[in-house]
Amino acid sequence: MRICSILRGALVSSLLVFAACDDNTSNLGVEVMPDGDFTISTQTDYPVNITSFAVDSILARTTTAYLGKFTDPYTNTVFESDFLTEFYCPEDFKFPDKSLLADPENPEARSVELNLYYSSYFGDSLAAQKLAVHELTRVLEADESYYTNLDPTQYYDVNQAPVQEQAYTAIDMIHGDSLFASNGVHMLTIPLPKSFGDRLFKAYYEHPEYYKNSEEFIRNVFKGFYLKHTQGDGSVLNINYVYLDVYFDYKVKSSTGQVDSLVTAFSQFRATPEIVQENRFSMKNIDQLIAQNNDVAYIMTPAGVFPEVELPIDEISLNDTINAASLTIYRKNNLNASKYQMGTPQELLMIPKSELGSFFEEQKVPDNITSYYTTLSNNQYTYSNITNLVNTLRRQRRDNPDYDKDPDWNKVVLVPITRVTQTTSSNTVITVRVLHDLSLNFAKLKKEDIKLSIIYSKYQDSK
Repeated sequence: MRICSILRGALVSSLLVFAACDDNTSNLGVEVMPDGDFTISTQTDYPVNITSFAVDSILARTTTAYLGKFTDPYTNTVFESDFLTEFYCPEDFKFPDKSLLADPENPEARSVELNLYYSSYFGDSLAAQKLAVHELTRVLEADESYYTNLDPTQYYDVNQAPVQEQAYTAIDMIHGDSLFASNGVHMLTIPLPKSFGDRLFKAYYEHPEYYKNSEEFIRNVFKGFYLKHTQGDGSVLNINYVYLDVYFDYKVKSSTGQVDSLVTAFSQFRATPEIVQENRFSMKNIDQLIAQNNDVAYIMTPAGVFPEVELPIDEISLNDTINAASLTIYRKNNLNASKYQMGTPQELLMIPKSELGSFFEEQKVPDNITSYYTTLSNNQYTYSNITNLVNTLRRQRRDNPDYDKDPDWNKVVLVPITRVTQTTSSNTVITVRVLHDLSLNFAKLKKEDIKLSIIYSKYQDSK
């Protein structure tokens, strides 16, 4: 049923700015009133308190892996990242028949390498860095929720030497990185010991059932790698694809029709959304950043600082009907002369502070009831109608004598996000998934003149 309110009175034209019709009556934000006329009583602006809320971790799972370290001279914060990943094995995977191998009695790989493909990076392209590749000793379980402060030492043997170590730069001038720059993709190749490839190759011929799917492969053959940043500062790679390539020789038919020609081929195991890939983030000097300036609130991603907003529900009328509620937060320009500038968060999700973990773990999307998102526009973040949230908190205050026992009952957190969207047949764009924004972003928000604007509608008897 489509419901619209008929507005009368001298201020009807003003009210039309704020009133709306909606097929979904739960989103009207107007409480039930007796029959009669509505009229605007007032618009009241309530001061809002906004602070910087330091977070030590966020949900880690993503299709992008981050590797490297960057110290920002403007904020003096230090960001470091590495990642753990499993590898996908296609169902009913097969290597060549054993009889086709160069030495059927002793299957061995020709070589093996780990390839990291990335289309972007942050920082100095020639900053010298170093990584270590450790083999995992414990399975990353697909049904667990991993956060970016996970302890990698729980997943590999710290007393075991790494499988490989390698120095690198974001753009490899020595090995011809420019070959990949033409299509916007860079590649970092890490040669691994042949013995590691031999192990994977031989395991197939001894236990082919271990290669029937990813779960069997991961549990019985190879649990994955931890790629650890070990040295250097200045750049962070945004890795899109991780491939493990195993090269081997086998026989094919020659021009004579005999199976006697030896060729080299390779099989590829990839890090894909079907398996688990987790980032480990570390952000230092966050507390010092927050303490040095009380005039602004900060946003820093991927795991650093979110703005915390305390909504002034105690100041709001309990009796008048709320017709509209809005909140605008202003970004302050950075006077930052450093060479490498972090990006600015484009989309901010507003959720109750108590739901910071569960919202992402349960893969929720904004419902415009207790969760909302907005996009940066004209240097400000505007939540144009959070009436449902304000009414929900107001009812809690009115109906629950112990409403304020929880110190965070009226607090929301603004979380930088990226949305996964889908376009319907009617060309409507809907949000199907919300993820943490894991790029290096920074913003300052003004604390002064932040107001929660409430438009009240008061019942006026028509007699």
